[in-house]
Amino acid sequence: MKISTLLLAALACMLASCIEIKSTVIVSKDGTATIEESVLMSAQLAAMMQGGQGDQLKGLVMDKAKAEERAKKLGEGVTVKSHEEVKTPDGKSGVKVVFAVADLSKLKYVPFEPEQEGKPSTTQPMTFALSGSTLSITNPDADKKKGGGGEAKPKKSPDEMAMMKSQMAMMKPMFAGMRVAVAVKGANGISSSNATHLNDGTISYMDIQFDKIMDNADVFAGFMESADVGLSPEEVAEKFKNVDGLQIEGKKVVTAELK
Repeated sequence: MKISTLLLAALACMLASCIEIKSTVIVSKDGTATIEESVLMSAQLAAMMQGGQGDQLKGLVMDKAKAEERAKKLGEGVTVKSHEEVKTPDGKSGVKVVFAVADLSKLKYVPFEPEQEGKPSTTQPMTFALSGSTLSITNPDADKKKGGGGEAKPKKSPDEMAMMKSQMAMMKPMFAGMRVAVAVKGANGISSSNATHLNDGTISYMDIQFDKIMDNADVFAGFMESADVGLSPEEVAEKFKNVDGLQIEGKKVVTAELK
């Protein structure tokens, strides 16, 4: 699970106002699981999509056919449990898809990977193993260093960084409500874990709340540059470990005791 891959879709639509992308893998002690994936968009962005724009978001907003295709990619025995169109009181709309996983050990999970025509994915899937009540989650991309085969870009020059910071006031409304979150939780809770971020039985692998991190211009500019140059989750987690609104799991293997 690469930071830059997940940010691609969110950053591509920042000028069209907010998008909220959430993924939760819910694991049961019997070795089954469900995956809940939801994408909510502002009215402006939804209108753009209906008008044929927003190609970068292909694959994120799934119709039933795309959901079935994604189930096959997630591994043997994964099926679509439900597909629901969602609308919220504040005007957002989108889709929530729930996948049923018959055998957790066969799940190969890449959260919300947008379609990139002509560009095969380089993201390695997260895998899961269950021994008794002990869950192990492996993210092969966690400790991959920058420059390890990805499409890393050169670092921004001091002038480019200064320009980004100077534009913060103008940019902030564009990011209002924008969030990308990936989590793993136990169906009946988690009693203990070596995860960096564990709260109320939920392990946060990624939770990026853009409007919060934009409160600090230096942090936001540094984070955006980190995504550009292709830092690994391990590197990003260490660099921004105390930033409000930003949670990244940097461990390659996370273990948890399921209740």
